[in-house]
Amino acid sequence: MNIRRRNLPRGWYPVEKRECQREIESFLEGWSPPSGLKGLKGGMVPHAGWYFSGKLAARVFHLLKQSAGKVDLIVLYGGHLGPDDLPRMVMENQWETPFGPMEIDTEVSKELGRRIDLKPESPASGDNTLEIHLPMLRYFFPNSKLLTIRSPSSLQAIALGEEVGRISKQKGLSLLAVGSTDLTHYGPNYGFVSRGTGPSALRWVREENDRKFIDFALKMDAEGLIAHANEQDSACSAGAAASAIATCKYLGSVKGRLIDYYTSYDILPDESFVGYAGIVYEGG
Repeated sequence: MNIRRRNLPRGWYPVEKRECQREIESFLEGWSPPSGLKGLKGGMVPHAGWYFSGKLAARVFHLLKQSAGKVDLIVLYGGHLGPDDLPRMVMENQWETPFGPMEIDTEVSKELGRRIDLKPESPASGDNTLEIHLPMLRYFFPNSKLLTIRSPSSLQAIALGEEVGRISKQKGLSLLAVGSTDLTHYGPNYGFVSRGTGPSALRWVREENDRKFIDFALKMDAEGLIAHANEQDSACSAGAAASAIATCKYLGSVKGRLIDYYTSYDILPDESFVGYAGIVYEGG
């Protein structure tokens, strides 16, 4: 059996099963989930270390589990690719997590490879946009198979997402699609200080740059979302969100619901900070 091993060090998420479970449960303690959600097909989650954005990812996954019932396949779209890159797909049979390995749907991955021009993801890539979510996916969806793909920040991401939705329908699979996307990376550490520093810069990121990206995501406007991210640096890995939107749209989603939004500044104040949003996609 070909198993993809953990690459991220302890600081990203815990090593031991008991530690992971304790953290995930703590992310849900005292939280009142929103009501009235129906027909969820997927969502968008941030991909920082659990200390910063773990609670938001856990809450989105919790809502998806509550709504979806039996799920045959979780499609996780990651990023950190440019507009000219090809999608990159994990090709192993399983992925190691503290809760045990999660099985990758090799039948779907092979079929997608026949339909979409893509590259295999290197076992040693160490990309956080995918791996950071694996323990939570294994925890919330222990009986589901997995498909993990890094999406470019281009219209290729939309075609990719639509094809995944098409394959799932043709195979009769119940599917959830999740895009792993952070928002504006602002401050000296990221070489982005167009609005200076301090409270006014933080306000601009929260109320304008991130807000516009979120608006595109809630409207399920994948093209507008990619364009805004590429022009305004409003997201890291916008292609992941675009692919998830395209898959969810294909499967019948019509709108997004914002579960929460905050920045790393709210966790650890600093001149450099990152925006995080959690969104779920529901039917009419």
